[in-house]
Amino acid sequence: MLAGKSVLRRLLSRHPARRGIVFDLPEVVSGAQDKLASAGDTYPVSVVGGSFFDAVPAADVYIVSVVLHNWNDTDAGRILDNIATAARDRAKLVLVELVLPEEAASAFIATIDLTMLAMLGGRERTATAWRELLNRHGFTLERVVPTPTAFSIIEATAP
Repeated sequence: MLAGKSVLRRLLSRHPARRGIVFDLPEVVSGAQDKLASAGDTYPVSVVGGSFFDAVPAADVYIVSVVLHNWNDTDAGRILDNIATAARDRAKLVLVELVLPEEAASAFIATIDLTMLAMLGGRERTATAWRELLNRHGFTLERVVPTPTAFSIIEATAP
């Protein structure tokens, strides 16, 4: 929640005509509106509780940060399907995730992927795997942008 709020705060400060939605499980966002107000945020932000496995709010841009790697392709696909259903025409989907090299580059990378599988049933993905997953659920991968961190920004467009 705090990381999401920080990203949202930055985006809204650069695009003041926009409004934001913080969406997470009800127990996670409980009290979030009060925290935003007490922090002095004046940006138009709604706090919505729910499960991305059921439905997500309609939006023009979705930022999903370090979430889909927690899930196998079937469950990640359910999340993507719900976003595609709710998304406004040609909405943008921005994922912040690890993007593995196409060929195993090190034992460390293999360990990260195995850890996700063993702990959560999820998986790390290559750019090709991200493209295939997104395509199967109606999204077009536009680009993968490496960052100075371990994470990349994956930009896609909804149908």
